[in-house]
Amino acid sequence: MSLPNITYIDTFIEDGKRSILSLKNFYDTMLVGDVDNRNHIFRVPVYDFFIRYKEELSECIQYYNLPELFFYKPKSLSYELYDSTEMWLALLRLNGMKSIVEFNQALIKVYNPIDVKELINIFFKREGVM
Repeated sequence: MSLPNITYIDTFIEDGKRSILSLKNFYDTMLVGDVDNRNHIFRVPVYDFFIRYKEELSECIQYYNLPELFFYKPKSLSYELYDSTEMWLALLRLNGMKSIVEFNQALIKVYNPIDVKELINIFFKREGVM
């Protein structure tokens, strides 16, 4: 895997868009809004890769001692473990957390980085994502 190009932000963004570990590959989304106020629109994930393959992925769950440096920073931990910030929501869900304010436990569950990437590649190939 090549290192991200951080010299130019537009190139860095494009690298992220081409990445296999990407939110667009993990979740389908739906826009939800207020009929009376068109300015109140937000995106909700509706198809979740990690829920769909929960049983298969359970084999690569391990416990992780979360350093205080990563408290309230699931994206930072995701980047540290998986070289991508895109698995932050999976980390929250794996630990039964609804928001980053709960991401402050000394011991959490994570997916083993090597095993989960291998499984993701297998499932994405089957689904035609890759």
